Amino acid sequence: MAHPQPHERLDAAMNERRLALHRTWREVAEAARITYEALRAIRRGDSKPTELTARGLDGALDWEAGSVLKVLAGGEPSPLSSDASAVADDDAALSKELALAQRLLAATVREMDLTPEEADEVWRRVRREIEVTARSHKGDSTGTDRNDRAV
Repeated sequence: MAHPQPHERLDAAMNERRLALHRTWREVAEAARITYEALRAIRRGDSKPTELTARGLDGALDWEAGSVLKVLAGGEPSPLSSDASAVADDDAALSKELALAQRLLAATVREMDLTPEEADEVWRRVRREIEVTARSHKGDSTGTDRNDRAV
């Protein structure tokens, strides 16, 4: 059996991490500050990421700096968090919050008769706000659960 090409290894590693973080490819591209098309070209092996793009992808996937280049060289990526159980708990809580927001948004889209493009834009903004808020509450030492905050 043939060994996977470097871009195939990178695509598989990025896909696994993207799914673990509950992100779309478009969200990964946006967080990495590259176009969706550029990301697709990297995943397909049509383009090799520059050092700056690789660093952007590392950040978008919550990997330690150099992980993308390490995967391309045959290694494994290094997630930023070493506490996998805390990440899993945070991911589960975030997933529940996003699922609720998605249900509420679906009802709002129907009520307001938004176009698909308008609905996508609203969802992108709501999701970003929820994720930013969740990240900012990770370091909250007040003991207040993020589900207790006012909506």
